[in-house]
Amino acid sequence: MSEDTARGRGHNFNRRDLLRLSALAGAGAIFAPVLSACSVDSGTGSGSGSGSGGASPKVIGNGLTEKKQLTPFQFGGAAGEVPAGVPKRIAWANTSDAEFFLQITRSIETAAKARGLEFVTAIANDDSAKNVEQIETFLQRGIGALCIQPLDANAQAPLMKRAIEAGAAVLSLVTPPSTSQAVADQYKVGNAQGMAAAKYITEKMGGNANVVYFNTDTIEVLKARHQGALDGIKTAGAGAKIVSDIQPAAITQDGGFKAMNTILQQHPDVNVIVGGDTYCLGALSALQAAGKARPDMYLSGIDGDEQALAEIRKGGAYKASFAFAYPLMGYAWGQFAADWLEGKPIPQVMQFNAIELNSAETIDKYQADMKAVDETWKNSATYFTMLGSIRYQDREQFINYAA
Repeated sequence: MSEDTARGRGHNFNRRDLLRLSALAGAGAIFAPVLSACSVDSGTGSGSGSGSGGASPKVIGNGLTEKKQLTPFQFGGAAGEVPAGVPKRIAWANTSDAEFFLQITRSIETAAKARGLEFVTAIANDDSAKNVEQIETFLQRGIGALCIQPLDANAQAPLMKRAIEAGAAVLSLVTPPSTSQAVADQYKVGNAQGMAAAKYITEKMGGNANVVYFNTDTIEVLKARHQGALDGIKTAGAGAKIVSDIQPAAITQDGGFKAMNTILQQHPDVNVIVGGDTYCLGALSALQAAGKARPDMYLSGIDGDEQALAEIRKGGAYKASFAFAYPLMGYAWGQFAADWLEGKPIPQVMQFNAIELNSAETIDKYQADMKAVDETWKNSATYFTMLGSIRYQDREQFINYAA
């Protein structure tokens, strides 16, 4: 391994890219905000201040504060107590109108409509104070479920707990406290990417490769992804040499472009590049500008970036991207909100499975599945591993740690 190491300070985080890189990373990440599909004023329901629209809050303590081994979630579990006085209303505390979140918005609304729930949402535009104010409005009106992503985890947490106490399901992307938390096993994600690269090196390069890995170690939880990728690459044997392991100065394509230009000065024979799609797309541009891009190279990213998928379709150097089913997550949130309001169990953790998109066929299937989430939901195990179980009557068992 070379002397190149990740630099821990002074990085410029592009909003759109940070979303996707850290959406699964951990509490406290800065997120960007989604178009308001419904006004926060729409619908009916009086505000009691409890967040339930009339139900009496329950003292629920601190929930589960230490990580525990969760058993696989089983659909069709026995229903328990049905929430009384809790409105059939699901709220989505958005932070941006980025397409990433628009997809989630549409999916939540689709599921809510199918299950007879009112759907309300609001946009914070990256303003933490506005985000808190909007969530307060939801709680005053009364909600049966709150979908939320991190913007200011410390400010959001008390409101999330209030919602749970009042009887609502809290469905979160990464951050606690929540009744159901969407996360990813970052080591597993990175290892899948590294193993795929090792397979190509072994089968197509005779076991010999000069590898660049772009890490994002300034996001603490993504250090596990980093290690998983390196462990996977190492399975190709000693001939797979990691000549540079570095974090570019900005999580942007330009950051990847500049970092790759510097690397090429010392290692002009690089032929494998692994990291996030944003970095790797920038690196591909650098290779092309230097006249070094070849179809027998191997580049792979993470996130399922549309530009990366377009490159994979060309059949050139960009071979794969590992994507996450965010639209399906939104649809699941809507379904679980309805189940919760019927007293049925929902999973405590929804663990994303990274899907390898390495051909036009795999891309076509993934994109079709994300456009038809109501049908894809029937085979959700492809995209998620669901763990643990919690019902309205068991809500004191909410997760109060980053799963």
